[in-house]
Amino acid sequence: MKSKKRIIPVVCSLFFLSSSIALADTGTAHIKIGSISGGASNLTYWLDSSVASYGFTGSIDNGASKWDESSSKIGFTKVSSSTTASVKVFVGNHSLPAGVMGETSYWMLNGQQVGAGDVTNGSNYQQALVVLDYGNQSDTGYTSDNRYKTSGHELGHVLGLNHFENAPAHSGDHWMKSGKISLTAPTSVDLAHIRTKWGY
Repeated sequence: MKSKKRIIPVVCSLFFLSSSIALADTGTAHIKIGSISGGASNLTYWLDSSVASYGFTGSIDNGASKWDESSSKIGFTKVSSSTTASVKVFVGNHSLPAGVMGETSYWMLNGQQVGAGDVTNGSNYQQALVVLDYGNQSDTGYTSDNRYKTSGHELGHVLGLNHFENAPAHSGDHWMKSGKISLTAPTSVDLAHIRTKWGY
């Protein structure tokens, strides 16, 4: 009987461990190894005038707010100067390739770009540039909720998350899954990944 009592807790522990791994894969498929220099607790974001012109201010502010709420280690503050902002946001009109709704790129302050793959594999960066495409989104019939999701999705890339359709893919709709999805807040799976990256 004593040996059985010892085995049961081990089996239960392994079950719960495998469940948590399925929920938040800690490999680079979904979470980048590299990060923005200085961490995510004091991020500043600046909106180009194009953001307001095309009506994207609310979706960007919502994305920053929702990610801010997801972890005590994440903090976004909107600033009026682009000079030293951690994140710069622009909205274009058919400025990205056809079918591309948004794009995030990574940079050093000296103007050197850091490849997305390099960030995934461990390179850090100092500034992120987010471009959303009003024209491409309109061509696809994007609603307000679709725009909120895409804005949150791009800020998720700033915070070090990759696409959830990457193998092992997550089923269902999430902020970090590509595509035309109606979500105004990250899902529990999004939150599990961001907390794996930054903590609670």
